[in-house]
Amino acid sequence: MVGRTVWRCFSAALMLLALLACATVVRPVEMFPASNEDFAKRLRWLDYSGAAQHMAESVRGDFLERFADNEDLRVVDFDIERVEFRADGRKVIVWHVLEYYMLPSATVKKERIQLEWEFREENKLLPGTWSIISEFPRLP
Repeated sequence: MVGRTVWRCFSAALMLLALLACATVVRPVEMFPASNEDFAKRLRWLDYSGAAQHMAESVRGDFLERFADNEDLRVVDFDIERVEFRADGRKVIVWHVLEYYMLPSATVKKERIQLEWEFREENKLLPGTWSIISEFPRLP
């Protein structure tokens, strides 16, 4: 009887160790590229409501108000020019080059814009998300 109890405890300990080995800790810096790439892809595809999901609530409404109903705006490209992480790795400033045109014109304009992102954790069990905390600049 004692042998079975010891065996069960040993088996449970091994299983717990195996599960903990599978759990990896992902640092915020490692999660940033996927969020930034998804935001850029959604802008290129004119999916402004999808892009807005990457924005903090404080700036989301203004972004949607200016972009969601703007059927004349066409994004040609949205590239990263430079990325600068803060020392704590929880804030990042990204400089982008936005190429776009406004219908009926076909003249492509190029703007350099800067966006500030912040990593936000809801709790210790969830990995957290990156959100844009700066307002998207107005296009001329």
